[in-house]
Amino acid sequence: MTPPTSAFGELRTAAGWHFFVIAFLGRLPVAMNVVGVLTLVAVARGSLAEAGIASATLGIASGIGAPLLGAAADRWGQRPVLTAVALVNTAALIGVVTAAFAEVPLVVLSAACLLAGATIPQISSMARTRWMALLVGDDRSRRRMSAAMSYEGMADELSFVGGPVLVGILGAGFGPAVPMLTAAAITLVFVLAFAWHPTAAAVRPHPHATAPERGGRPLLLRPLVALPIGGMFFMGAFFGAALVALTAFLRAQGLEEQTGLVYGCMGVTSAVSAIALVALPERVALATRWAVSASVLVVAAVCMSFVNAVWSMILVLLLVGAAAGALLVTLNSAGAAAAPPRRMATTMTLLASGIIVGQAIASAVTGGLAEHLGFAAAVGCLLAAAVGGVLVAALNILVVRRTRASASSDRLEGEPA
Repeated sequence: MTPPTSAFGELRTAAGWHFFVIAFLGRLPVAMNVVGVLTLVAVARGSLAEAGIASATLGIASGIGAPLLGAAADRWGQRPVLTAVALVNTAALIGVVTAAFAEVPLVVLSAACLLAGATIPQISSMARTRWMALLVGDDRSRRRMSAAMSYEGMADELSFVGGPVLVGILGAGFGPAVPMLTAAAITLVFVLAFAWHPTAAAVRPHPHATAPERGGRPLLLRPLVALPIGGMFFMGAFFGAALVALTAFLRAQGLEEQTGLVYGCMGVTSAVSAIALVALPERVALATRWAVSASVLVVAAVCMSFVNAVWSMILVLLLVGAAAGALLVTLNSAGAAAAPPRRMATTMTLLASGIIVGQAIASAVTGGLAEHLGFAAAVGCLLAAAVGGVLVAALNILVVRRTRASASSDRLEGEPA
């Protein structure tokens, strides 16, 4: 068992403590933008319909743009891509604020949101790619990589909780435009700092990264890469359905305004479980961790159908967080282990996009069903997402076993008689 303090001390030695500060603050706008746009447009234009369209446009554009930015970073390097993205995204966020308050058609506002979403800097994925480059090369690399992925999972969870809270505090205290302008300022300062941090030099660009490999499958047709992305999709779908289910439950209790606070409870156990994986013995395979974590989400979905009080809902969300934090780290680790070195940033951003797209689709579907059929329908969507995640995990176990058996057979055939 690896002492967590030793493992994280090695990470600090490899990257420097400034890296942790810059990378954490640089990823905050990702968690701020969707909620910030929703609040901004709702207040500035007085229309929840337009606010929903603007927010959805930004979120979907982010899911589509993320892998394109990853592919660009693989080909040209993180430094030039992140520098350009930081400048364009800052301008786009300012444009969103301007369009929200100006008397312009919704299509103009949506175009600004489209650009802002497509150019959101993927700091989380780029940081994971840097760890992959920094921590390879010795017999301790697996242990240190586990610590890095655990830290990144914790940082993601804290930012997902902290971003919306920051939006709420700034919006309530200074007006709806301030959260988006703050996100723009954070992007300009900390994404540029991340782009020019010395760790960027560890990731070598591959000029032909987007070209198909000779005799190889396209990235998304490789099962050991595609399955973690599928797992991320169902994880995002679970999150989207869970938020809608929670909203429907609290609305029935007359406590709808407390949705964000109650939902944030999930982030606490999620961050703890993500960081606790460092102490897990290396003999526990990624496929096993994946299957167990996904199965716990099914249990949590079933438990949610029986909640009848806020305290019981909080207990279920704490269980969800414990499984989700471990699952997030495991899926990223599985995807990174299977990714071709020259397509690492592309793979990590595809994993991030899986969550975004899954959450967007599930939120839309679950919201429509919950509006007409209530809390039970939302929980049904939640259970469907959890079961889908378990099926992908089971398929991954079969593929891993088949891959190992094939590799063993090849070794035996290669041995001299």
